[in-house]
Amino acid sequence: MKKSKMLNNAEVASFCEQLSLLLPAGITPADAIALMMSDTSDKEGHSLLKQILDSLNNGHTFYEAICGTNVFPEYAVSMILLGEESGDLDVITAKLADYYSQQCNISDSIKNAVSYPLVMICLMFFILIVLLTKILPIFSQVFHQLGTELSDVAKRLMHIGTYIQSLSAFFVCLIFLLMVAAVIFTFNYRCKKLIKHILHTCRLTKNFYLDIAFGRFSGALSIVISSGVDTFKGISLSKKLVDNELMLSKINICEESLKKGDSISEAVRAADIFEAKHQRMLDIGIRSGNTDTVLKKISEYYEDKVENRLYRILNTIEPTLVIIFSLTVGLILLSVIMPLIGIMESIG
Repeated sequence: MKKSKMLNNAEVASFCEQLSLLLPAGITPADAIALMMSDTSDKEGHSLLKQILDSLNNGHTFYEAICGTNVFPEYAVSMILLGEESGDLDVITAKLADYYSQQCNISDSIKNAVSYPLVMICLMFFILIVLLTKILPIFSQVFHQLGTELSDVAKRLMHIGTYIQSLSAFFVCLIFLLMVAAVIFTFNYRCKKLIKHILHTCRLTKNFYLDIAFGRFSGALSIVISSGVDTFKGISLSKKLVDNELMLSKINICEESLKKGDSISEAVRAADIFEAKHQRMLDIGIRSGNTDTVLKKISEYYEDKVENRLYRILNTIEPTLVIIFSLTVGLILLSVIMPLIGIMESIG
C-alpha cells in the first residue's frame, strides 16, 4: 500500500480483507492495525498503517483515522463510517473486500483484453513500415540490375515508404507529443473530466458507461441495504461511487421521489434506472424481503453485460486487423513477386 497517492482497488481489497479476518475475533481496530503492521514488509504500507495506528491511539475513531490518510476511496471511507455507526464494522469490511476484489478482477480482465489488440496494431505498423522503407527499395535495386522495374503498385508503395522515411523525424516528434499529451490527460483533472464528459455523453459510448454506472449503483446499494441502512441514506452513499453525470441526475430524481414518500421501486421507475425487467425484479425483491439479493443479481447482470460487450468489440477488432494486415502484406508481396515471375519465365 502506498501513502503518497490514492490506493488502488487491489490495495483497498487487501486492507479490508485483513480487517475482516481480524475484527470478528473480537480484536479492536487498533490491535488489528498493529497486527497488520507486524506482517507488512513494504515501507510505504508500514508508514500508512502507523499513521492510522497513531491516530487511533490519540483517541480518534477508526473512521477519522482512515479519513485522515486521504488515500482511501470516498465510498470505502463512507462505508467504514457506516460500519462504526451500526456496530457491523467486520461485516462492512468483508463486503468492501469482496466489492473491491471484484472491481480489481474486472479492471484486470479489461486491461488484458485491450493489451493484445494494441500490441498487434503496433506490430502491424512496424512490419509495414519496414516493408515499405527497407524491403521494397532492395527489390527495386535487384530488378534494376536485372533490367526491369517494379510494378506500378510496388512503385507507389515504395514512394509512400520513401515519404515516410523522409518524415521520420516528424513522426518521432509526433509520437513524443502524443505521449506527453497522454500523460497530461491522464494526470490533469480538467482534461480527465473533459474526456469523461465526452465519453459519457457521446451516442456511441453513452450506453456502455451508463451500464457500468447501473452495475456500480446496484452493487453499492445492495451492500448498504444488507447492512441495515435505510434506503434513502443507502442511495446517498451509493452516489459517492457513481462517477457518471447522467446516472447522478437519475439518482437525484430518485432521491426527490423518495422524499415525496414513494417506495424504492417507484423511485427507481420514476428515475428510469435499470431495465424494465430489473425494475420488476426489484418489486418482487422488496415484497419478499430480498432487496439486497435482487440488487446484487442486477449488479452482476450489468457487470457481465459490460464485460461481454467489451469482449465482443475486441473480438471483432482482432480478426478485422488480421484481415487488413494480411491483405496489405499480400498486396506488397504480389507487387514484388509478379514481376519476378515474369523475369523467371523470360529467362526460362
